[in-house]
Amino acid sequence: MELVYYKGLQDEPYTTNEVIAEYTGVELRSINRSINRNEQMLKEFGVLRHGVTKPTQGSNGGRPKKIYHLNEQQATFLITLLDNTPKVKEFKKLLVKSFYQIKSELDERKIHRQVNKVVNIGFGDVIKARYPESKHAYSNYHRLAYKYALGVTPKQIKEQRHTHDPQSALTSDESARLERAKQQISLFIQDGYDYEDIKAKMFADI
Repeated sequence: MELVYYKGLQDEPYTTNEVIAEYTGVELRSINRSINRNEQMLKEFGVLRHGVTKPTQGSNGGRPKKIYHLNEQQATFLITLLDNTPKVKEFKKLLVKSFYQIKSELDERKIHRQVNKVVNIGFGDVIKARYPESKHAYSNYHRLAYKYALGVTPKQIKEQRHTHDPQSALTSDESARLERAKQQISLFIQDGYDYEDIKAKMFADI
């Protein structure tokens, strides 16, 4: 189990109530009670985010679990509320190091992203670098770019405009919109987002 997580360059690194319970030896329900009792104070350090996990297949049922996503300040504050056992002390040290390493990694990736923007790495190259073994990644993102920029897929362009090359059938304005969509998708890929996250972000304001 990792100590610190992040989804993309623009997202704040976080740890979870499960991680804290695992590494400190404190029962998860005790950690959850502490979060609930101190919810307002935790919110002073940022939005108290959470996700929900469903019971795995084959398990004996059970209710979905709430997984809190605690930023560095929230996690640090929560740990101060625990008994200062040797295991808790060791976890504090590991957590500080993990947050520092993740933030350093994110800073480095942001620099690489800016460099890539300057040299204008191609859409296909970005996808290939991220998904070297995938046979469908390019076609999926290519289709997403068309759908976002033009509201139709390449296949629909072919059918509507009776062409074998949808790119050549686009107007200059459509081509510009498509290029901007590809650049945006490329940046999201370089930020570490997966396909479903990118799709949701692209269409969030439509």
